[in-house]
Amino acid sequence: MLTQSQAEFDERTHCINCQSIRFSELSHGRFSDKPLTDFIAADPSGDDIRPYFETAEWSLVKCDDCSQVFHRRILTDAWNKKRFDEWMSADAIAEFESRLGPKHRRRFEAARSYVEHVLRIEQLTRSIRGDDVVRLLDFGCGWGKFLEVCALFGFDGVGVDRSNPRAQGASFRIYPSLEAMGEHPKFHVITLFEVLEHLDEPSETLSALAKVIVPGGLLILETPDCTGVTDIKAHYDYLKIHPLEHINAFTRITLKSIAERNGFTLLKKGSAHVTPDIVRVAKREIKHLIGRGDSSTQLYFRRT
Repeated sequence: MLTQSQAEFDERTHCINCQSIRFSELSHGRFSDKPLTDFIAADPSGDDIRPYFETAEWSLVKCDDCSQVFHRRILTDAWNKKRFDEWMSADAIAEFESRLGPKHRRRFEAARSYVEHVLRIEQLTRSIRGDDVVRLLDFGCGWGKFLEVCALFGFDGVGVDRSNPRAQGASFRIYPSLEAMGEHPKFHVITLFEVLEHLDEPSETLSALAKVIVPGGLLILETPDCTGVTDIKAHYDYLKIHPLEHINAFTRITLKSIAERNGFTLLKKGSAHVTPDIVRVAKREIKHLIGRGDSSTQLYFRRT
C-alpha cells in the first residue's frame, strides 16, 4: 500500500531535436531500483523524496533519425514546480554543494572559466555592437555568479532562472521566465551553461531565444557530454542522464544539430587564457592546433 501520492509524468511522443516520432529504447528501469534509488537519496532535496517515486519508471530513448538521446518520461509541470519550489530549497542546495569538494577551488575554476568567456564575448561581439555596451542574457543563470563577473567588465547583464531560491539569493535581477522580462532591447549574446539538458522542450526554448538576440549575435551552449552513455549503471552515468534532472543527453553532434535547426551557425570560439602558467597555455593551444580543442560540448554559435 502506497503511503504517499505518486509523482506524475508526461510522455514525450516526438524527438526533442528533429521532432521525429521514430525512436528506439536504449534502457529503462524503475526509480526504486538500485543503484538509482541510492543516487536520488543523495540529491539536494531536503527531505527524502523517494516515496513519491515508488511506482515510477524511466525510459531512455534514441531518435532513429537524428541520434538525439532523451528521457521519454518527464515530470509534469505541476510536479516539476513542486521539485523546484519545495524540494530544492536554498538550504538543500547549499548542503549538497558542500559535499562536492573544496569550495574555494570550485569557485576559482568557475571564475577562471567565466573570465575566459567574457574575454571571448567582448572580442566576438565588437562587429555587431560598435561602441555599445555588451547586452547579455544568462538563461538558467543559477545564483547569477556569471552575471557578477560580467558586471565587473562593464556588461549589461540580466538572468532567467526558474529556481526561486536561487533568484531570491542573487544580487542581480533574475526573472522566472523569458516572458516575465517584458520589453527589452535585443541581446548581443545569450548563454546557457548546463541548461539544455534540463529543459522539457529545448528546441522551443532555442527558438524563443533566437527572437531576442540581434542578427549575428552569439549563443553559447554548454552541456554534459553524454557520448557513449546509454544506461544508469554507475554514478558517472547518473550524473549524465539523471532521469529527473538531466532529461536530455547531448553529444557535440546533437548539440550542434539542435542549434542549427533553430537558426544558429557553429563558430570557432577562439582562445582565451586566464592563468600565469605558460605550460597550461601551451598545452591548450596545441590541442587547438591538432583539432582536439573543439571536441567538447561547450560550443559558440552566431545567429544567422
